[in-house]
Amino acid sequence: MRLQPTRRTLVAGLVALTAAGCGGAPRTASLPAAKRGAVAAAEDGQNGSRVMQVLAHPDDDLYFMNPEVQQTIGANAQIVSVYLNCGETGGVNKVPGQPRPKPDLAAYAGSRRQGLRQAYALMATGNPEAPWRMEALALPDGTLIEVNTLDGHAGVQLVFLGVRQHSLPQYGRKRGLPHLWADPTMVTSTLVSTASPVRTSHQITRAGLIDALVHLLNRYRPTLVRTLDPDPDMQVHDARHRLHHDQPGYSDHPDHTAAALFTYAALARYEGPGGGRLHAVTAYRGYYNERWPDNLPTQLIRAKAQVLNAYGGTPGSCGFPAGCGDYDVGQNRSYRTGWLQRTTLRYPTAAPQVQQAPDGRLTAFAVLAGRAVMWRETGRGSGRWTNPTPLDGTGLLPGLRALLTPDGRWQLFAERIAALGPTARDNRRELVMTEQPRPGGAFAAWSSLGTPDHDPDHGRRVGGPVAVRTTDGTTWLFARNWAKSVAVRQRHPDGHWDDWTHLEAAEVQEGLSAVTDTQGRVHVFGTGHSTVHHWQQERAGGPFFLRRTGLPTPADPPTALARPDGSVLLAYRAAKSARPLVYRLPADGRTWRTEGLELAARGYGPLVLHPVRDEVLLAARNNDGTTSLATLGTPQAPRWRTLTGALTGTAALATDALQRPVLARLAPDATLKTALVQ
Repeated sequence: MRLQPTRRTLVAGLVALTAAGCGGAPRTASLPAAKRGAVAAAEDGQNGSRVMQVLAHPDDDLYFMNPEVQQTIGANAQIVSVYLNCGETGGVNKVPGQPRPKPDLAAYAGSRRQGLRQAYALMATGNPEAPWRMEALALPDGTLIEVNTLDGHAGVQLVFLGVRQHSLPQYGRKRGLPHLWADPTMVTSTLVSTASPVRTSHQITRAGLIDALVHLLNRYRPTLVRTLDPDPDMQVHDARHRLHHDQPGYSDHPDHTAAALFTYAALARYEGPGGGRLHAVTAYRGYYNERWPDNLPTQLIRAKAQVLNAYGGTPGSCGFPAGCGDYDVGQNRSYRTGWLQRTTLRYPTAAPQVQQAPDGRLTAFAVLAGRAVMWRETGRGSGRWTNPTPLDGTGLLPGLRALLTPDGRWQLFAERIAALGPTARDNRRELVMTEQPRPGGAFAAWSSLGTPDHDPDHGRRVGGPVAVRTTDGTTWLFARNWAKSVAVRQRHPDGHWDDWTHLEAAEVQEGLSAVTDTQGRVHVFGTGHSTVHHWQQERAGGPFFLRRTGLPTPADPPTALARPDGSVLLAYRAAKSARPLVYRLPADGRTWRTEGLELAARGYGPLVLHPVRDEVLLAARNNDGTTSLATLGTPQAPRWRTLTGALTGTAALATDALQRPVLARLAPDATLKTALVQ
């Protein structure tokens, strides 16, 4: 391959170069790239969704966000992936089985960028050798960054800010992303990578990096922003759970956490997509994935591996001066990490909250642009919706929960960024609540419900709120705590809140489910390492006891549904296979019974249950990001049927005023989409 300057006119500080991709990964027809590959250049990335991904390192998206990167590309959305640091580590790009080469920071950084071009070209066109246009873009402060655009596919771009992952020896102390976040006075620099159109190094400060992200957000105007986990789980490191690249005490790389915090700081200043539109935000777990059971079906694992093989490349196959990929990752070596087999949202059960209001019109709530927004049907059963109405208050994270009081008032529960700063004291999360003082009225200001853990650093690990109400008017609020178990807070009918208390300890994944049965008893479920954990009241209003379920190992958060006969249904995906499982706990509460569900594995992520007369609808996310449904409880064996349209997070089901089931989803263009379920 030849690297040649173009003769384009320099515009807005752009200097363009061209580069071909590598042939390090085999071409494959098994990846769903045909849709994007067949799109005309003028129409590329024009489906209405604009997705920006902010990563710490090259490959974070391939390990932790895929298959959703592939889904976005296949749907012809605009996608731009922004990489904060070079990922140069020690500068050694070792080929397995070959002698260890001398360190070369610039070459290793450039080789990883080339690997990304190969991976994205494969996902978009099926050909990892597809050429790219490489350019230098000047930020408002003069800092140069590298922008790559896939030839013929203007909607596929990679942006490299080039911040050094590690410090130069003369600095005398670490100056990576975590240290840059924690010290507003720190100064580091970019690394000039081999064969990059950016030829000079630039100084980087905390404020400058946030400014750069704000500029890119306002340049690309995404409708959906994806980033990494800002508040990773506590993690004990021992012989079984090695520290390797984790930050001490927590389950993720410190660069991942810092990248997410920088992203949220920039989002606080993002002007939005324009035209009155709002944007959605979602976050993905990182090394968390290796410590919980696999949750992707084999087909998606193989597809992820093929993309990572393209990223790993083969030495000498592409002619790029820096190298042809991150060699230690290719040839299926990504299987060994434990990150390939799982994709996990930080807020996995985030979904539109949809329910009939007292007037019969469906009302929906979700979080957009850090605010709660409300949609209402224009008429009973009309299927048409008002524009989203933002409520007061900012800083909300995905995972809003809505309850309707007996007198017709909405109550909303959410998690909020209470402070976002460099120190533990300045970086806090809290659970919050708002409600209508009267039916149909304006919502009151959000009030803080605190967190189960008073230490600010522990409180950052709080899970999203889950709330249920009992017939006596009591509200029970649950959240996953720092110890990865469950805490509860009770609101009495007079409005008084008890303090947070911790239930009997049992480690669960983020994503709880709670229901109230016909006897007024509350049940709480969480996904453990080898079974489902179940906390239950023996009598209405009584204490909670941890009950042994004996159920098989789950992959994702469970979904519970209370039935009129006093039983409780529980649905989740089996570990490794991702096959849907449904169990029933009879009203006597003794032994769980399988429903004998014979449905093929389809997709990944939490399932959704919804009652429809004497039957139950089951909804599941598909491999391609669409949604499939099956009806349980009929004489016929359940069969999947699919509704088109991509979603962000999890879908929701509701029943409209005409007693018709409705599927609701938040689309990547940050709009509410609904469809009747036939």
